[in-house]
Amino acid sequence: MHYFSENPDSKHDESTISGMLRGKRFSFKTDSGVFSPKKIDKGTIILVEELELSKDDDVLDVGCGYGVIGISIADEVNSVTMTDLNNRSVGLTRKNIKLNGKSEKNIEVFQGDLFEKVNNKKYSVIISNPPIKAGKELIHKIISKGHNLLNENGSIWVVIQTKHGAKSLTKYMEEIFGNVETVTISGGYRVLKSVNMGSE
Repeated sequence: MHYFSENPDSKHDESTISGMLRGKRFSFKTDSGVFSPKKIDKGTIILVEELELSKDDDVLDVGCGYGVIGISIADEVNSVTMTDLNNRSVGLTRKNIKLNGKSEKNIEVFQGDLFEKVNNKKYSVIISNPPIKAGKELIHKIISKGHNLLNENGSIWVVIQTKHGAKSLTKYMEEIFGNVETVTISGGYRVLKSVNMGSE
């Protein structure tokens, strides 16, 4: 059973891990049946360190896992919304918000498929470390549907392993947004960013 299943049936194996993100130490409760349970994923760390954010940003973290990205940036932005299909991930995210002393006033967590729980909202930043094993179609959906949920001049940031479709994802983001920037290439990963330029 993959971590992008709604209800993982693997036996629980709870642990707590920690790491430095954006100059601060965070701790996260993890479990079997979720993405990268033994350590904070390298791609996630690279993505988090590259993010450019402002205090006014309303951020959406798609496929949030146990909440690393959203929790690590919550103090820097206006609001964070996190979504994941995986029930176990969503439960852990809620625990991790409390574990790291974050205010639930500016953080929302939804269990659901990609954008289904947030389709009426608009965001200034959308962030995703997409599940490569879920396939290209799902990753493309994050980009194309994300485009519709971004404010004008809002940006979408994704991280992908260089050897797992980075070139084709770069091309697809260019097609959907009319622009794409390779923010960094590091440790076998690429961070890609596109901006919603609005109607021409």
